[in-house]
Amino acid sequence: MTAVRSPQPRRRRAPASARHRAGIAILMVVTAIALCLVLVNDFGTRTQVDKLGARNNLDQVRAHFLARSGLNLADLMLRLQKKIEQFEDQIGPIQITTYADTFVAAFGGDAEQVESAVGVSFGETKGMGVSFGTFGLRMTPIDGKINVNCAASLAASNQRVVRSALQGLLYPNAFDPVFEEEDGEGWRRDRATQIDAIMDYIDKDQDRGEQRAGAEDYGYENLKDRYKPKNNAIDSVAELKLVRGVDARFWALFGTAFRTLGACEVNLRVADDPKILLAVIQLAAKVPEQVDLGNAWQLAQLWLQAVQLGLVQPTNDEFRAFVADPKTALAPPVGEGGGATPTGTGATTTPTLTIPPNLVGIELLRDRLNAIAKAGPARVYEVEVYGEVTRGGALNPLRRTIRGTWDQEFQMQESRVAKKFPPGKNKGTWLYLREE
Repeated sequence: MTAVRSPQPRRRRAPASARHRAGIAILMVVTAIALCLVLVNDFGTRTQVDKLGARNNLDQVRAHFLARSGLNLADLMLRLQKKIEQFEDQIGPIQITTYADTFVAAFGGDAEQVESAVGVSFGETKGMGVSFGTFGLRMTPIDGKINVNCAASLAASNQRVVRSALQGLLYPNAFDPVFEEEDGEGWRRDRATQIDAIMDYIDKDQDRGEQRAGAEDYGYENLKDRYKPKNNAIDSVAELKLVRGVDARFWALFGTAFRTLGACEVNLRVADDPKILLAVIQLAAKVPEQVDLGNAWQLAQLWLQAVQLGLVQPTNDEFRAFVADPKTALAPPVGEGGGATPTGTGATTTPTLTIPPNLVGIELLRDRLNAIAKAGPARVYEVEVYGEVTRGGALNPLRRTIRGTWDQEFQMQESRVAKKFPPGKNKGTWLYLREE
Protein backbone atom coordinates (compact mmCIF):
# COMPACT_ATOMS: atom_id res chain seq x y z
CA MET A 1 0.00 0.00 0.00
CA THR A 2 1.48 3.29 -1.08
CA ALA A 3 1.85 5.99 1.60
CA VAL A 4 0.29 9.28 0.83
CA ARG A 5 2.67 12.25 1.31
CA SER A 6 1.15 15.21 2.96
CA PRO A 7 1.48 18.38 0.91
CA GLN A 8 4.16 20.88 2.01
CA PRO A 9 2.85 24.25 3.04
CA ARG A 10 3.78 27.05 0.60
CA ARG A 11 6.30 29.55 1.94
CA ARG A 12 4.83 32.94 1.97
CA ARG A 13 7.02 35.73 0.51
CA ALA A 14 7.64 38.70 2.65
CA PRO A 15 6.05 41.86 1.52
CA ALA A 16 8.17 44.20 -0.61
CA SER A 17 8.27 46.79 2.16
CA ALA A 18 9.85 44.28 4.56
CA ARG A 19 12.49 43.32 2.02
CA HIS A 20 13.27 46.98 1.47
CA ARG A 21 13.74 47.54 5.22
CA ALA A 22 16.09 44.55 5.45
CA GLY A 23 18.25 45.92 2.60
CA ILE A 24 18.50 49.29 4.29
CA ALA A 25 19.58 47.65 7.54
CA ILE A 26 22.33 45.70 5.80
CA LEU A 27 23.48 48.87 4.04
CA MET A 28 23.57 50.73 7.34
CA VAL A 29 25.60 47.98 8.98
CA VAL A 30 28.10 47.93 6.10
CA THR A 31 28.34 51.74 6.18
CA ALA A 32 28.89 51.72 9.94
CA ILE A 33 31.62 49.11 9.60
CA ALA A 34 33.29 51.13 6.82
CA LEU A 35 33.18 54.28 8.93
CA CYS A 36 34.65 52.42 11.89
CA LEU A 37 37.45 51.11 9.69
CA VAL A 38 38.18 54.64 8.45
CA LEU A 39 38.17 56.03 11.98
CA VAL A 40 40.33 53.22 13.30
CA ASN A 41 42.79 53.66 10.40
CA ASP A 42 42.91 57.43 10.94
CA PHE A 43 43.41 56.94 14.67
CA GLY A 44 46.20 54.44 14.01
CA THR A 45 47.89 56.82 11.55
CA ARG A 46 47.68 59.73 13.98
CA THR A 47 48.98 57.56 16.79
CA GLN A 48 51.91 56.45 14.64
CA VAL A 49 52.69 60.04 13.66
CA ASP A 50 52.56 61.15 17.29
CA LYS A 51 54.76 58.23 18.26
CA LEU A 52 57.36 59.13 15.61
CA GLY A 53 57.17 62.79 16.62
CA ALA A 54 57.74 61.93 20.27
CA ARG A 55 60.60 59.64 19.23
CA ASN A 56 62.16 62.42 17.16
CA ASN A 57 61.85 64.89 20.03
CA LEU A 58 63.43 62.38 22.41
CA ASP A 59 66.27 61.65 19.99
CA GLN A 60 66.86 65.35 19.36
CA VAL A 61 67.15 65.99 23.10
CA ARG A 62 69.50 63.02 23.42
CA ALA A 63 71.63 64.23 20.51
CA HIS A 64 71.69 67.75 21.97
CA PHE A 65 72.97 66.59 25.34
CA LEU A 66 75.46 64.22 23.72
CA ALA A 67 76.85 67.23 21.85
CA ARG A 68 76.87 69.24 25.08
CA SER A 69 78.83 66.42 26.74
CA GLY A 70 81.41 66.66 23.95
CA LEU A 71 81.49 70.45 24.40
CA ASN A 72 82.22 70.07 28.11
CA LEU A 73 85.08 67.69 27.33
CA ALA A 74 86.39 70.16 24.76
CA ASP A 75 86.36 72.88 27.44
CA LEU A 76 88.29 70.53 29.75
CA MET A 77 90.89 69.67 27.11
CA LEU A 78 91.48 73.30 26.16
CA ARG A 79 92.01 74.29 29.79
CA LEU A 80 94.32 71.31 30.25
CA GLN A 81 96.23 72.37 27.12
CA LYS A 82 96.73 75.82 28.59
CA LYS A 83 97.95 74.26 31.84
CA ILE A 84 100.50 72.12 29.99
CA GLU A 85 101.77 75.14 28.06
CA GLN A 86 102.92 76.69 31.35
CA PHE A 87 105.56 73.93 31.60
CA GLU A 88 106.61 74.05 27.97
CA ASP A 89 110.16 75.09 28.85
CA GLN A 90 110.64 71.88 30.86
CA ILE A 91 108.72 69.29 28.83
CA GLY A 92 108.68 70.86 25.38
CA PRO A 93 105.65 71.69 23.22
CA ILE A 94 102.82 69.18 23.57
CA GLN A 95 99.58 69.61 21.63
CA ILE A 96 97.02 67.32 23.26
CA THR A 97 94.16 68.84 21.27
CA THR A 98 95.52 67.00 18.25
CA TYR A 99 94.31 63.78 19.86
CA ALA A 100 90.94 65.16 20.95
CA ASP A 101 88.91 62.73 18.83
CA THR A 102 90.80 59.73 20.26
CA PHE A 103 90.38 60.98 23.83
CA VAL A 104 86.67 61.64 23.45
CA ALA A 105 86.10 58.23 21.83
CA ALA A 106 86.70 56.64 25.25
CA PHE A 107 83.68 58.51 26.65
CA GLY A 108 81.38 59.02 23.69
CA GLY A 109 82.25 56.22 21.27
CA ASP A 110 80.59 52.94 20.51
CA ALA A 111 81.77 49.58 21.89
CA GLU A 112 84.54 49.22 19.30
CA GLN A 113 85.82 52.78 19.80
CA VAL A 114 85.86 52.43 23.59
CA GLU A 115 87.79 49.17 23.43
CA SER A 116 90.26 50.69 20.98
CA ALA A 117 90.76 53.80 23.15
CA VAL A 118 91.11 52.24 26.62
CA GLY A 119 91.85 48.59 25.82
CA VAL A 120 88.89 47.33 27.86
CA SER A 121 85.65 45.93 26.47
CA PHE A 122 82.54 48.07 26.62
CA GLY A 123 80.75 45.76 29.06
CA GLU A 124 83.57 45.82 31.63
CA THR A 125 83.60 49.58 32.15
CA LYS A 126 81.31 52.13 33.73
CA GLY A 127 80.94 55.66 32.47
CA MET A 128 82.63 54.83 29.18
CA GLY A 129 80.84 55.00 25.86
CA VAL A 130 77.18 55.61 25.09
CA SER A 131 74.67 52.82 24.64
CA PHE A 132 72.25 54.71 22.37
CA GLY A 133 74.61 56.79 20.23
CA THR A 134 77.99 58.51 20.03
CA PHE A 135 79.56 61.94 20.32
CA GLY A 136 82.86 63.31 19.09
CA LEU A 137 84.75 66.52 18.50
CA ARG A 138 87.35 68.10 16.28
CA MET A 139 89.66 70.95 17.35
CA THR A 140 91.58 73.04 14.86
CA PRO A 141 93.94 75.87 15.87
CA ILE A 142 93.53 78.73 13.40
CA ASP A 143 96.45 80.99 14.37
CA GLY A 144 98.25 79.88 11.22
CA LYS A 145 95.68 81.57 8.99
CA ILE A 146 95.48 85.16 7.75
CA ASN A 147 93.78 87.55 10.16
CA VAL A 148 91.98 89.82 7.70
CA ASN A 149 90.76 92.09 10.52
CA CYS A 150 94.32 93.37 10.85
CA ALA A 151 93.49 95.40 7.73
CA ALA A 152 91.36 97.55 10.05
CA SER A 153 94.36 98.20 12.30
CA LEU A 154 95.74 101.71 12.48
CA ALA A 155 99.26 100.30 12.38
CA ALA A 156 100.63 100.29 8.83
CA SER A 157 102.81 97.28 9.63
CA ASN A 158 99.74 95.13 10.37
CA GLN A 159 98.13 96.19 7.11
CA ARG A 160 101.30 95.28 5.21
CA VAL A 161 101.26 91.81 6.80
CA VAL A 162 97.72 91.20 5.56
CA ARG A 163 98.41 92.55 2.08
CA SER A 164 101.56 90.48 1.65
CA ALA A 165 99.78 87.39 2.94
CA LEU A 166 97.01 87.91 0.38
CA GLN A 167 99.61 88.29 -2.38
CA GLY A 168 101.15 84.97 -1.41
CA LEU A 169 97.75 83.33 -1.12
CA LEU A 170 96.73 84.25 -4.66
CA TYR A 171 100.17 83.77 -6.24
CA PRO A 172 100.18 80.24 -7.80
CA ASN A 173 99.63 80.09 -11.55
CA ALA A 174 96.98 77.43 -11.06
CA PHE A 175 94.62 80.22 -9.97
CA ASP A 176 95.02 82.25 -13.17
CA PRO A 177 91.54 81.28 -14.52
CA VAL A 178 89.94 82.88 -11.46
CA PHE A 179 91.34 86.26 -12.44
CA GLU A 180 91.14 85.87 -16.21
CA GLU A 181 87.38 85.31 -16.16
CA GLU A 182 84.46 87.26 -14.74
CA ASP A 183 83.27 86.62 -11.23
CA GLY A 184 79.74 85.45 -10.45
CA GLU A 185 78.37 89.00 -10.89
CA GLY A 186 80.20 89.73 -14.15
CA TRP A 187 82.97 91.80 -12.53
CA ARG A 188 86.49 91.52 -13.96
CA ARG A 189 89.55 91.96 -11.79
CA ASP A 190 93.20 90.98 -11.55
CA ARG A 191 95.02 89.86 -8.44
CA ALA A 192 95.99 93.38 -7.35
CA THR A 193 92.43 94.65 -7.73
CA GLN A 194 91.06 91.71 -5.78
CA ILE A 195 93.48 92.34 -2.92
CA ASP A 196 92.56 96.04 -2.88
CA ALA A 197 88.86 95.10 -2.75
CA ILE A 198 89.40 92.90 0.33
CA MET A 199 91.58 95.44 2.10
CA ASP A 200 89.32 98.40 1.30
CA TYR A 201 86.22 96.57 2.49
CA ILE A 202 87.75 96.26 5.98
CA ASP A 203 90.15 99.18 6.44
CA LYS A 204 88.78 102.31 8.08
CA ASP A 205 89.74 104.87 5.44
CA GLN A 206 87.87 105.82 2.29
CA ASP A 207 90.90 105.73 -0.04
CA ARG A 208 91.49 103.03 -2.62
CA GLY A 209 94.45 100.66 -2.38
CA GLU A 210 97.78 101.00 -0.65
CA GLN A 211 98.76 104.02 -2.71
CA ARG A 212 95.53 105.87 -1.79
CA ALA A 213 94.72 106.17 -5.52
CA GLY A 214 91.38 107.96 -5.34
CA ALA A 215 88.21 107.05 -3.52
CA GLU A 216 86.99 103.51 -2.99
CA ASP A 217 84.56 102.58 -5.76
CA TYR A 218 83.78 98.92 -6.37
CA GLY A 219 80.17 99.32 -7.47
CA TYR A 220 78.51 98.04 -4.31
CA GLU A 221 75.76 100.66 -4.61
CA ASN A 222 75.04 99.66 -8.21
CA LEU A 223 74.27 96.05 -7.38
CA LYS A 224 70.72 94.70 -7.32
CA ASP A 225 70.89 94.46 -3.52
CA ARG A 226 72.81 97.59 -2.68
CA TYR A 227 75.02 97.93 0.36
CA LYS A 228 78.12 99.75 1.54
CA PRO A 229 81.54 98.33 2.54
CA LYS A 230 82.03 97.62 6.24
CA ASN A 231 85.09 99.87 6.63
CA ASN A 232 85.72 98.20 9.95
CA ALA A 233 86.61 94.83 11.43
CA ILE A 234 84.22 92.11 10.30
CA ASP A 235 82.43 89.81 12.72
CA SER A 236 82.95 86.52 10.89
CA VAL A 237 84.91 85.16 7.97
CA ALA A 238 81.64 84.63 6.09
CA GLU A 239 81.32 88.43 5.71
CA LEU A 240 84.12 88.30 3.15
CA LYS A 241 81.54 86.90 0.73
CA LEU A 242 80.21 90.46 0.48
CA VAL A 243 83.52 91.69 -0.93
CA ARG A 244 83.48 92.31 -4.67
CA GLY A 245 85.03 89.38 -6.53
CA VAL A 246 84.62 86.88 -3.68
CA ASP A 247 82.25 84.55 -5.48
CA ALA A 248 81.58 80.84 -4.97
CA ARG A 249 84.69 79.78 -6.90
CA PHE A 250 86.97 82.18 -5.01
CA TRP A 251 85.50 81.05 -1.71
CA ALA A 252 85.95 77.36 -2.50
CA LEU A 253 89.66 77.96 -3.19
CA PHE A 254 90.60 80.45 -0.48
CA GLY A 255 87.82 80.58 2.11
CA THR A 256 89.64 78.32 4.58
CA ALA A 257 92.74 80.54 4.67
CA PHE A 258 91.17 83.40 6.65
CA ARG A 259 90.38 84.16 10.26
CA THR A 260 89.07 87.19 12.15
CA LEU A 261 90.36 86.60 15.70
CA GLY A 262 93.68 86.50 17.48
CA ALA A 263 96.95 88.24 16.81
CA CYS A 264 98.04 89.55 13.43
CA GLU A 265 101.14 87.34 13.33
CA VAL A 266 101.07 83.95 11.66
CA ASN A 267 101.80 81.15 14.13
CA LEU A 268 104.39 78.90 12.48
CA ARG A 269 103.65 76.08 14.90
CA VAL A 270 100.15 75.55 13.49
CA ALA A 271 100.50 77.02 9.97
CA ASP A 272 99.65 74.38 7.38
CA ASP A 273 99.04 76.39 4.21
CA PRO A 274 102.10 76.83 1.91
CA LYS A 275 100.50 79.91 0.36
CA ILE A 276 100.56 81.66 3.72
CA LEU A 277 104.16 80.61 4.40
CA LEU A 278 105.06 81.98 0.97
CA ALA A 279 103.76 85.37 2.12
CA VAL A 280 105.86 85.16 5.30
CA ILE A 281 109.01 84.40 3.31
CA GLN A 282 108.40 87.25 0.91
CA LEU A 283 107.74 89.80 3.64
CA ALA A 284 110.67 88.76 5.86
CA ALA A 285 113.21 88.47 3.04
CA LYS A 286 116.26 90.71 3.09
CA VAL A 287 115.37 92.02 -0.37
CA PRO A 288 111.61 91.32 -0.86
CA GLU A 289 111.63 92.69 -4.41
CA GLN A 290 114.18 90.09 -5.52
CA VAL A 291 112.40 87.04 -4.09
CA ASP A 292 111.68 84.38 -6.69
CA LEU A 293 108.13 83.43 -5.76
CA GLY A 294 108.41 80.06 -7.48
CA ASN A 295 111.49 79.22 -5.44
CA ALA A 296 109.85 80.49 -2.24
CA TRP A 297 106.81 78.33 -3.00
CA GLN A 298 109.00 75.20 -3.09
CA LEU A 299 110.65 76.21 0.19
CA ALA A 300 107.26 76.62 1.88
CA GLN A 301 106.07 73.20 0.74
CA LEU A 302 109.32 71.53 1.79
CA TRP A 303 109.12 73.15 5.23
CA LEU A 304 105.63 71.76 5.85
CA GLN A 305 106.78 68.28 4.87
CA ALA A 306 109.79 68.54 7.21
CA VAL A 307 107.57 69.63 10.12
CA GLN A 308 105.16 66.78 9.46
CA LEU A 309 108.00 64.25 9.53
CA GLY A 310 109.50 65.77 12.68
CA LEU A 311 112.76 66.75 10.96
CA VAL A 312 112.57 70.36 12.19
CA GLN A 313 110.96 72.21 15.06
CA PRO A 314 108.48 74.94 14.03
CA THR A 315 110.27 77.89 15.61
CA ASN A 316 111.23 81.23 14.10
CA ASP A 317 114.95 80.50 14.29
CA GLU A 318 114.65 77.07 12.67
CA PHE A 319 112.35 78.44 9.99
CA ARG A 320 114.83 81.19 9.21
CA ALA A 321 117.73 78.71 9.07
CA PHE A 322 115.72 76.28 6.95
CA VAL A 323 114.72 78.88 4.38
CA ALA A 324 118.30 80.16 4.16
CA ASP A 325 119.87 76.70 3.69
CA PRO A 326 117.41 73.76 3.50
CA LYS A 327 120.16 71.26 2.62
CA THR A 328 122.03 71.89 5.87
CA ALA A 329 118.82 71.99 7.92
CA LEU A 330 117.77 68.57 6.57
CA ALA A 331 121.20 66.96 6.80
CA PRO A 332 121.07 63.56 8.60
CA PRO A 333 122.19 63.53 12.23
CA VAL A 334 125.85 62.76 12.88
CA GLY A 335 126.76 59.90 15.25
CA GLU A 336 129.38 59.95 17.94
CA GLY A 337 131.96 58.55 15.55
CA GLY A 338 131.52 61.42 13.14
CA GLY A 339 129.59 59.44 10.56
CA ALA A 340 125.96 59.16 9.74
CA THR A 341 123.70 57.38 12.16
CA PRO A 342 123.67 53.66 11.32
CA THR A 343 120.54 52.36 9.66
CA GLY A 344 121.17 48.64 9.84
CA THR A 345 118.99 46.01 11.38
CA GLY A 346 117.48 47.19 14.65
CA ALA A 347 118.63 50.79 14.18
CA THR A 348 116.18 53.68 14.09
CA THR A 349 116.00 55.22 10.64
CA THR A 350 115.49 58.94 10.14
CA PRO A 351 113.02 59.95 7.44
CA THR A 352 114.52 62.01 4.66
CA LEU A 353 113.23 64.48 2.11
CA THR A 354 114.38 64.99 -1.45
CA ILE A 355 115.53 68.55 -2.03
CA PRO A 356 114.95 69.85 -5.57
CA PRO A 357 118.34 70.41 -7.22
CA ASN A 358 117.47 73.94 -8.35
CA LEU A 359 116.23 75.06 -4.92
CA VAL A 360 117.97 78.19 -3.65
CA GLY A 361 117.84 79.45 -0.09
CA ILE A 362 116.45 82.88 0.79
CA GLU A 363 117.92 85.02 3.55
CA LEU A 364 115.35 86.24 6.04
CA LEU A 365 115.90 89.10 8.47
CA ARG A 366 115.26 88.11 12.08
CA ASP A 367 113.51 91.36 13.03
CA ARG A 368 111.18 91.23 10.03
CA LEU A 369 110.34 87.60 10.62
CA ASN A 370 109.61 88.16 14.31
CA ALA A 371 107.33 91.07 13.40
CA ILE A 372 105.05 88.99 11.16
CA ALA A 373 105.38 85.46 12.52
CA LYS A 374 105.69 83.68 15.83
CA ALA A 375 105.99 80.09 16.97
CA GLY A 376 104.15 79.63 20.22
CA PRO A 377 101.11 77.98 21.72
CA ALA A 378 97.93 78.24 19.71
CA ARG A 379 95.50 80.86 20.95
CA VAL A 380 92.30 80.53 18.90
CA TYR A 381 90.62 77.22 18.13
CA GLU A 382 87.70 76.30 15.96
CA VAL A 383 85.78 73.46 17.60
CA GLU A 384 83.14 71.22 16.05
CA VAL A 385 81.24 68.86 18.36
CA TYR A 386 78.54 66.42 17.30
CA GLY A 387 76.11 64.16 19.10
CA GLU A 388 74.51 61.35 17.13
CA VAL A 389 71.70 59.02 18.21
CA THR A 390 71.48 55.63 16.52
CA ARG A 391 67.93 54.69 15.50
CA GLY A 392 66.93 51.28 14.25
CA GLY A 393 64.85 50.18 11.32
CA ALA A 394 64.33 52.57 8.43
CA LEU A 395 65.13 55.63 10.54
CA ASN A 396 68.43 57.36 9.80
CA PRO A 397 70.73 58.41 12.67
CA LEU A 398 69.88 61.83 14.10
CA ARG A 399 72.76 64.27 14.65
CA ARG A 400 73.13 67.65 16.34
CA THR A 401 76.29 69.69 15.75
CA ILE A 402 77.71 72.55 17.82
CA ARG A 403 80.32 74.82 16.23
CA GLY A 404 82.30 77.18 18.39
CA THR A 405 85.37 79.40 18.64
CA TRP A 406 87.59 79.38 21.72
CA ASP A 407 90.15 82.02 22.68
CA GLN A 408 92.80 80.96 25.21
CA GLU A 409 93.67 84.57 26.10
CA PHE A 410 90.22 86.12 26.38
CA GLN A 411 89.59 87.39 29.88
CA MET A 412 86.28 86.11 31.24
CA GLN A 413 84.11 88.81 32.79
CA GLU A 414 81.97 88.58 35.92
CA SER A 415 80.03 85.36 35.58
CA ARG A 416 79.22 82.19 37.47
CA VAL A 417 82.06 80.37 35.71
CA ALA A 418 84.60 83.18 36.11
CA LYS A 419 84.13 83.27 39.87
CA LYS A 420 85.34 79.66 40.13
CA PHE A 421 88.85 80.69 39.09
CA PRO A 422 91.37 82.77 41.06
CA PRO A 423 91.99 86.34 39.83
CA GLY A 424 94.21 86.29 36.75
CA LYS A 425 93.55 82.59 36.14
CA ASN A 426 90.19 82.91 34.41
CA LYS A 427 91.47 83.37 30.88
CA GLY A 428 90.02 81.31 28.09
CA THR A 429 86.38 81.09 27.06
CA TRP A 430 83.99 80.52 24.19
CA LEU A 431 83.61 83.49 21.86
CA TYR A 432 81.02 81.90 19.62
CA LEU A 433 78.67 78.91 19.82
CA ARG A 434 76.04 77.75 17.38
CA GLU A 435 74.01 74.56 17.30
CA GLU A 436 72.58 73.11 14.14
